[in-house]
Amino acid sequence: MTLTCISSLLFVAGCSMLVDAYPKPIQPRTTHSTSDALLVGPSVVQVPAAFLNVFPAKDFNRAVTEPYWETVINDTNSQSVANRSLEALKHADFISFHPEFYEVLGIKDYTEPKEIKSIFDFPPGPEWANRMVHDGSVYAPECNCIFVAELHPPKEGYSMQVLPWVWRTSLNGSEPITEKVYPEPPLTVANGAYYHNGSIYWTQEGNYTTPGGIVKMNPQTLETKIVLNNFMGHRFNSPNDVIITKSGIAYFTDGYYGFDNFNDTVKPEMANGVWRWDMASGNVRMVAGAGTGLFINPNGVALNKENDKLYVTARGLTSADADGNRNIYEFDGINKRSTLPPARLFTYEDAGFPDGVKVDADGRVYGGVAGAVDVWSDDGVLLGKIKVKEGDTAVNMQFVENKLYIHGRNSIYAMELSARNAQSY
Repeated sequence: MTLTCISSLLFVAGCSMLVDAYPKPIQPRTTHSTSDALLVGPSVVQVPAAFLNVFPAKDFNRAVTEPYWETVINDTNSQSVANRSLEALKHADFISFHPEFYEVLGIKDYTEPKEIKSIFDFPPGPEWANRMVHDGSVYAPECNCIFVAELHPPKEGYSMQVLPWVWRTSLNGSEPITEKVYPEPPLTVANGAYYHNGSIYWTQEGNYTTPGGIVKMNPQTLETKIVLNNFMGHRFNSPNDVIITKSGIAYFTDGYYGFDNFNDTVKPEMANGVWRWDMASGNVRMVAGAGTGLFINPNGVALNKENDKLYVTARGLTSADADGNRNIYEFDGINKRSTLPPARLFTYEDAGFPDGVKVDADGRVYGGVAGAVDVWSDDGVLLGKIKVKEGDTAVNMQFVENKLYIHGRNSIYAMELSARNAQSY
């Protein structure tokens, strides 16, 4: 995924074909006041504020499902200049919008190289699958391995089938080894996951015959046990993701994905929302959603290091719903009482919607989106994008010490960061 030289388009640091030792800026030449230029290094493209605020074309647009570098230029007069800039963004491995992003990457600035590797390509899905999704990125120290679930949103007229496997990446050798493993009893459409006190807790969406809920798995023996599957006799709709505080309070999201995306669950019996489960007392209650408000389709969840902030991602009716939700919400002060504090809009995503979400030890938030993992400061400022292969979507990610493992629809990626996980083991 290393950025290569593109003659007549870019000036790139570190390319032998160039005389200059350092990159030169790409200067957009339009009637707009874009005096600042893209700064292009061997791996990173830095986007100055002037370029970010005034796009170098008169007529352009972009679908909500497409990444920044796939912006469409509609006026021929500015096509060459704008396309040159988009080409630079497209071929970068990282896009920086803020100096703090270099702290995350562990480099001085855009002139330094930075590497991200593709370490595994998933085999193609079945013929009935519309696409693949790999979610529930979770690390277990007992096996020094990462687990991830596989889902296949089906084509029209088909239903999602139960897959007896999840994927496991072992980190015990000189190189990671990824293979299928088979929990027993099998999970019924596994999705999000979280490690807590020696076990992995999966959300499973369920199907027509097995209600969705939360399943506990031993990471070494792969033995599973259902630990939550109803609210007062009601099925959950299709639980999507879960986190657990150090004190044993689980928060999980429940949406219509199994009914409208996977066509494999019964008609929903309850509203979508965010649930709180006290694992010691057994008390289960909805704390956000309940038919109104922010969460038409809640998705990913994450905790900060102190366990006092909860982050929840949300989607609209579909991923392509232009006027729908594609936000991350922050709930600050969740440790003070059993109800959630008021939600704060943390960020609105520009490409797709934030699926899996993680927090590092310094409070920065990472979200899997179309074409990249986006990184935000602890107060919601977009710092930069860690890109995946062209055509791939980052679904979820997992820190292991100073390494970040990204699970895309199609591939697994690995890179070193200066940031570390908020979760302790």
